[in-house]
Amino acid sequence: MATFRIHEDQENRGSKLGDIRVDNGGNQKRTVLGVLAENKRVNGKENKEKQPFAPTNLKGLNNAQNKENKWENSKKENNRKNIVNPIIPVAQFEAFKVYEDAAYESKLEKFEERVRARSTSNVYKGTAEDRFVTKREVAEMERKGLIPKQVPKRELSPIPSPMSLEKDYDENNYSEELLKKNLLDDNFYNVEEYIVDIYRYLREHELRNRAKPTYMKKQPDVTASMRSILVDWLVEVAEEYKLHTETLYLSVNYVDRFLSYMSVVRGKLQLVGTAAMFLASKYEEVYPPDISEFVYITDDTYTKKQVIRMEYLIVKVLGFDLSVPTPFALITAMCTMNNISEKPKFLAMYLCELSMLEGETYLCFLPSQLSASAIAIAHHTLELPMWPTEIAEGIGYQLSELQECMSFLYKVFVKAPNHPQHSIQDKYKSAKYLQVSQIAAPAADSINAALGEDLNLNLSEKSDS
Repeated sequence: MATFRIHEDQENRGSKLGDIRVDNGGNQKRTVLGVLAENKRVNGKENKEKQPFAPTNLKGLNNAQNKENKWENSKKENNRKNIVNPIIPVAQFEAFKVYEDAAYESKLEKFEERVRARSTSNVYKGTAEDRFVTKREVAEMERKGLIPKQVPKRELSPIPSPMSLEKDYDENNYSEELLKKNLLDDNFYNVEEYIVDIYRYLREHELRNRAKPTYMKKQPDVTASMRSILVDWLVEVAEEYKLHTETLYLSVNYVDRFLSYMSVVRGKLQLVGTAAMFLASKYEEVYPPDISEFVYITDDTYTKKQVIRMEYLIVKVLGFDLSVPTPFALITAMCTMNNISEKPKFLAMYLCELSMLEGETYLCFLPSQLSASAIAIAHHTLELPMWPTEIAEGIGYQLSELQECMSFLYKVFVKAPNHPQHSIQDKYKSAKYLQVSQIAAPAADSINAALGEDLNLNLSEKSDS
């Protein structure tokens, strides 16, 4: 067991707890801790050394009762005279000992063992047989011929990681289609457990917050041609700033819904489109462009203050209902549910974006009808089964329900190469979208033959009109 001793000096060693002191008035007083008879003697001898505060008077202290009475009197006297109680020097206490039990000692030993185990000095050095060999030693052994020269084999990844710093991957080990799927796959819809519920929610939600199809008739200064030019310009802006396709669809949706309730002069139509895309980019994009970028893209026609005020007006008119299902979201969900490959998907997206230029007819159909019709025409164009039973059950539409919408999309598809607005065609010419805009529209007779006599749409007459 450990022993702790308190330092004792010669001056304070003689003062004991049981000694009685006399103050300046001649009154006797005890120490604060009272009388301890066993402390009156130190090492079997009476304490006759000089006391630190006052001389000690031991006369008249023959019994304990007299001591108690004088202690009370001296206490009252000190209170009256405001005399500060003397400080007991530390040296008055005898050396004390701390008795440690066996449990504490065992805990202490375990703690010391853990400390020794964690010490950096107790690192395993290894023997001559199992120690690690450095690269320099391996090279020296290879030079001397003690071991055969080792050539490390590098396994090339089939698809290069975008975070990899190695650029010498083998381009022949992966197909272009696999790379496109890896880069363009939308993980939000690639969840088997929830895709059916997500699609059902989109179908229910698309019935709300729709623009009025005939709103253009009530616009005194804006025409359908101006709207088509505005949509084409928004496509260019989205490509310039590399915005998502969903941002473009939301922008057009905000413009149509706003024009359904507010009359706009033609000089402010571009301001409405700019503010709508600025609002959609803040809603959809991770890093939306700054407002100065949108002011710059309009050639400083409008100021930042005007864009902000128009954004405020659009949000107020829309009632802050900014989340709406778009044809792009539904095409992605349908293709994910039915494992449709990338090329039909891109062609369907191309047809839906072309339909946005025809605002008067585009707004008459639901986004799900446009998406399903575009997938059907894309399948037939690429010589795939137009509408298999699995797709019809998964999407929830029969071809008989899509006749009018398919007729509209086919007309748009046929006249796309000669359309005056060509931003969408240029967008889908890139390799990113497999150049689907260069695919020619199928003949009307082939579509009618695929549909059958009961669903003959007579597309040749409508396309000529």
